[in-house]
Amino acid sequence: MTRNPLREAEENAPHGVGSLTDAEVSEFSAAVDYMRSVIPAAFGLEWNDAVFSGDGYVVTEMQRGSSGYFSGYRGVRKTANGFAVMSGDERRYEGASVTFSRFEDAVKGYAAEVIGSFRMHRSGRYLGFVAWMWNGTTGPGVVAQPLNRSNTEFHYSLEDDPSIWLEGRTTAATLSHGLGMSIPAFIAAVIAHPKVTGKDATAWPKPVQP
Repeated sequence: MTRNPLREAEENAPHGVGSLTDAEVSEFSAAVDYMRSVIPAAFGLEWNDAVFSGDGYVVTEMQRGSSGYFSGYRGVRKTANGFAVMSGDERRYEGASVTFSRFEDAVKGYAAEVIGSFRMHRSGRYLGFVAWMWNGTTGPGVVAQPLNRSNTEFHYSLEDDPSIWLEGRTTAATLSHGLGMSIPAFIAAVIAHPKVTGKDATAWPKPVQP
């Protein structure tokens, strides 16, 4: 039986709160259209995942395999604390490990996940995980503050505007580079980033000294 991405997103959403605006849904769709034009040019592969929107979220359905069965979805959901990038399928609840204060930054996080799948083996070239980009450093003008004693969760915010932030693990340092970029500029930067390896990720955020 073919799976319905909207139904799965509804069933997998224990933490969704509130509704997205029409402008936010349009912003997501514009980012998808942009990626549809740049991914084939960059990786030589088509990307035509369909867009679906529901109450408080917008997603694209992952491409179906040769069997034609639903394989999952990725998107952005509104939560009580901001916006979260989420993904899921019919076999598990969706995961959402990073929270954003602005919808547009959540769209950048979503785009990074999509492009990350092409930077891996799908492109025929192993360009390395998006999480390894920029050597684990935070973006220009971004301040990182630890959220736990083990220094695995951080609050990343713009020094000039603390209301613009994201929270996540150390790997979210890559996404903090997008806080000062437009959506197309961040997508272009992630696509064009040189090949990276695990040993490049050596400069994760450090605790803030008292």
